[in-house]
Amino acid sequence: MHVVIAGAGPAGFATAKWLNDRGYQVTLLEKRDVPGGKVSAWRDPDGDWVESGLHVFFGAYHNLLDFLAEVDLADSFDWKPAEMIFALKGGKYASIEFVEGLPAPLNGLMGVAKSELMTWGEKLRMGRGLIKPIFGSQAYLDQQANITYKEWHLANGMGQSTIDKVMDAMALALNFQKCDTVSAKLVLTALLHFAKETNAPKMGLVKGSPQERLWDPLMARLQSKGVNIRFNSKVVDFLHDEAANKVNGVRLENGEEIHADLVVSAMPVHSLRKVLPASMRKHAVLDNLKYLKGQPVITVQLHFDQFVTDVNNLIFSSGTHISVYADLTRVSPDYHQGRGSIIELVVAPAEELMRRSDAEVIETVLTEFGELHPLARTSKLLKSHVVRIPNSVYSARPGVEQYRPDQATPITNFFLTGDYTQQEFMASIEGSIRSARRVIERIDQAKANGIL
Repeated sequence: MHVVIAGAGPAGFATAKWLNDRGYQVTLLEKRDVPGGKVSAWRDPDGDWVESGLHVFFGAYHNLLDFLAEVDLADSFDWKPAEMIFALKGGKYASIEFVEGLPAPLNGLMGVAKSELMTWGEKLRMGRGLIKPIFGSQAYLDQQANITYKEWHLANGMGQSTIDKVMDAMALALNFQKCDTVSAKLVLTALLHFAKETNAPKMGLVKGSPQERLWDPLMARLQSKGVNIRFNSKVVDFLHDEAANKVNGVRLENGEEIHADLVVSAMPVHSLRKVLPASMRKHAVLDNLKYLKGQPVITVQLHFDQFVTDVNNLIFSSGTHISVYADLTRVSPDYHQGRGSIIELVVAPAEELMRRSDAEVIETVLTEFGELHPLARTSKLLKSHVVRIPNSVYSARPGVEQYRPDQATPITNFFLTGDYTQQEFMASIEGSIRSARRVIERIDQAKANGIL
């Protein structure tokens, strides 16, 4: 059977690998000229890597880590201690460190207790409030999908001060929006999974560019197994046979039609919505995708002539636009080039800054970064990059959970994969891989039932 997969991001690659393992003839299509979707990278005119975002991986990402082990890429990450390091004005730091040697969840609760970020009153209220999600269940998390995290936080006896100091930064790192707009379920899901396993909160960053460390070797492996990977192949329509309730293939932007026995969309939800024909949107589950919006985010890279940080880990900040960032020359071995710091920053929330020029974005970022890292004010900025993603991960806001679709659709041979589809880890790369596993299960079930 021939299967067409639209979208060469993490979910698309995993789906292609597992279907190829099952003997399917696989064509993987990507609209851009680079792979990786939200985890992509490309070179600038000087030959330096520009990344679509700051990509962080956690010990809790078991499906992702298992997949990478399957394709001999288990050694792709440089692992860091499980610690949230917060930059403070004037070059100072404070942290929440998961204490080594203690089992979960004690390692995290002790880290909160030892932190200098909060007063003892704030720590006690936070410790009491977090007992529910830490010892809770998936059913409990599901019940929190229609309120904001701020509403949940305050209703459980924790004050606004800990949102300002800690939780806003965490919410921004997870979904690029603050606690007053993000669904409580998303933040609580992270707390639940990270608290239940000792190694879950450890953080890994790619040892170099995702292109060289992940996608190039993965593509070489898949192509050697017969997977056809095509770039600059934008899907603009699905060949829907409404009478037969099936999709016969896809139409590309250049007018080419590719016919297939099975079609899987691994496109971002905002891209998928644009190309669904009216006949497919008659199915409520597909029409309801209109309620799933992409969350905007900006990534900024700053190249300095000297080193401006000394932290070999992620850095968080509160009350700024630069919610989380890292010095790539510290955290990724391939970037240890000795010239000076390469700071990669997540700029969020980004709605207002999206309307500003690149120069204004850089000015805002440099001002805030310089207040936290004084060495940057006396260093020369060699160059910078601004990467705007108007629709990144789906916006996990209250009320949208009910519209996240299953991987199987009412159209017999049309399936969905991606972090917006139903799976526990929501908007994350682990969620993408979990979704890919589920789409394989749905395809196996359809085949076993004689539907395919």
